[in-house]
Amino acid sequence: MDQALTGLKVLDLTMNLPGPYMTWLLASLGADVVKIENPMGGDYARALMFGAGRGGSPYFEAVNRNKRSVGLNLKHPEGKRIFLQLVDKYDVLVEGFRPGAMERLDLGYETLSRRQPRLIQASISGYGANSPYRDRAGHDVNYLSLAGILGVTGTKEGRPVIPGVQIADLAGGSLMALSALLAAVVQRNRTGKGQFIDVAMFDGSFSLATMIFGGIDSGMEQPRPGNMFLNGRFPCYGVYETKDGRYMSIGALEPKFWQNFCSAVERDDLRGDQFGGPDVVGAVKDIFKGRTQSEWIKLMKDHDCCCEPVLTLTEAADSDLIRSRGMISTGSDGTRRLACPLRLSGSPLPKDIPAPQLGQHTREILMEMGVSEDQLASLAEQGIISR
Repeated sequence: MDQALTGLKVLDLTMNLPGPYMTWLLASLGADVVKIENPMGGDYARALMFGAGRGGSPYFEAVNRNKRSVGLNLKHPEGKRIFLQLVDKYDVLVEGFRPGAMERLDLGYETLSRRQPRLIQASISGYGANSPYRDRAGHDVNYLSLAGILGVTGTKEGRPVIPGVQIADLAGGSLMALSALLAAVVQRNRTGKGQFIDVAMFDGSFSLATMIFGGIDSGMEQPRPGNMFLNGRFPCYGVYETKDGRYMSIGALEPKFWQNFCSAVERDDLRGDQFGGPDVVGAVKDIFKGRTQSEWIKLMKDHDCCCEPVLTLTEAADSDLIRSRGMISTGSDGTRRLACPLRLSGSPLPKDIPAPQLGQHTREILMEMGVSEDQLASLAEQGIISR
């Protein structure tokens, strides 16, 4: 059975996290993703190793499965010529450079689209192509800071806290780019024409605040950590410490769930205090301090009130819920990685192929283009392709 994106041919110039995660999702849905890397070192994430580890970088491996790698020097005229030939066959391009970098290589969208009118180019950058910050370096924490997201994330005392996962990179960048790219593919199927997609991780991060901004801009709320509707202001929605120093989360926003919670803890006196003040929050804190996390899990199993334990990532990975959803993929070497979360009834997920070695498929792909063995040897000798 064909997968959903069988036939989609993608050139991936991205590194680190936002682009590689997005193109891994494409590859998991059947797209032919060819990772173009500098022959000298490749994707920076290949070198991300801390402490004891086995094999290559687990960070690189996690988001580059099911891809092929070509080591190609785009700064060399012959490397550019080969790349342009690839563009003729792989009419989707994903890159994550700062705006202007592709133009400096004389490989900007205007140049490429004149040669390949069907080209869809998705550019994932920090601040976007037409931003006054277009040349400024940044990472996830910076985009979240400037977008106001860190300003509402933290303790009740007002101290910002860095989220445990890269929200700007993944939700603001990868998933926004994936949505836009698939929309562009649908449009190209109608018109035959490609287009340029400008995804800024800053824009995507700011967009994630769409709902809460409504409350802030209307004057209903003040943007501060731990003191808003959905970040800890009210007793019905928050995180509470347990007797053994673990934590439970409660999300009893709807009245019925709060009523169920009050029944479970035998506190009918709190039924009218779902959106109570600090005194009610304090009372709920005391309630949760009365049991260990395991005792809370046992108690809440039979009560429908949106109350769940705060697990470590390792505990989550070992849970029955994760197993039931098939969200862990185990490689032939026994290494566990997270599986693709996109489930389509008519597009089965493939068995994971490990992330490629740098330039592992250079010969294979260039020979498909008609490059001879002698030419390959010459290109490798000049440092234009990986050996």
